[in-house]
Amino acid sequence: MECYFILGKGGVGKSTISILKALAFVQNEKRVTLISLDQAHNLFDIIGQSKNQLPKTLRIFEPDIEQFIKKYLQQSEQLLQKNYRYLTSLNLEHHFKVLKQTPGLEEYGLLLAFQYFFNKGEAKADVLIFDMPPTAVALKFFSLPFVSVVWLEQLLKLRNEILEKKEIISKVKFGRKKIETDAIKKNLEQQLIRYQQLADLFRNRKNCKIVLVANPDSISLAESQRIGKQLTDLNIPVSQFYLNKNKALKQPVADFSLISGAELRKLPESDKTLIGLPELMDFSRENFSDLI
Repeated sequence: MECYFILGKGGVGKSTISILKALAFVQNEKRVTLISLDQAHNLFDIIGQSKNQLPKTLRIFEPDIEQFIKKYLQQSEQLLQKNYRYLTSLNLEHHFKVLKQTPGLEEYGLLLAFQYFFNKGEAKADVLIFDMPPTAVALKFFSLPFVSVVWLEQLLKLRNEILEKKEIISKVKFGRKKIETDAIKKNLEQQLIRYQQLADLFRNRKNCKIVLVANPDSISLAESQRIGKQLTDLNIPVSQFYLNKNKALKQPVADFSLISGAELRKLPESDKTLIGLPELMDFSRENFSDLI
């Protein structure tokens, strides 16, 4: 299963290109699931009244990210209650409206949403396409597993030091095996494995493909450069660079320092408004099938 993440500056056409890409895969007899991770969902707005005429091999979801944030808070509460039973009345649910505004929670919610669809394999789809939120949130989404790995490694190191200094027996012998009994240490190890797997997935160019979208103007291209640099710093490769509405380009592409290693793909500006499935299918068939 391949995963595509569509990134770029707001207004460059990420959602439309996500749909066109999905339709191109469908026309190549692939089973596709398209998921919007942008809370300002507009996939069905673009498809319009023809949403009930979608191909059977294409499924589209606009998940409520707030529900995934709520799930994350509930999991955190359960974990605290399990490991610290003396905290008998955390009542995080009561404070959800405040806690959901905590910095970083949106990225955790997005990550849970991504894992939900990825682990589910979304009914054994061949391709998952994620229409990403604005640049700042999208970059935090990709950074989160890497930051979490560093943080968890330090916490795990600290926990080991605490166990050693307090001479707490964290393992018991059961037959020929030793069983870990320190719940906090075990949880840290499980989380570390989870985030390391996510970091490895994002760096896997074969299964995870980053697609940057820009319009042919200096502001859009400059933001794409910054996105590419920050992803490069995380060792996440950019696979494709889509130059949308290419007819408007007033300066040769070669004059811009674009994304190193990414395949440049140019899309023409449509003469029609790309709203509704018939227009989208026609444009995808004519201009997009060889660009997937």
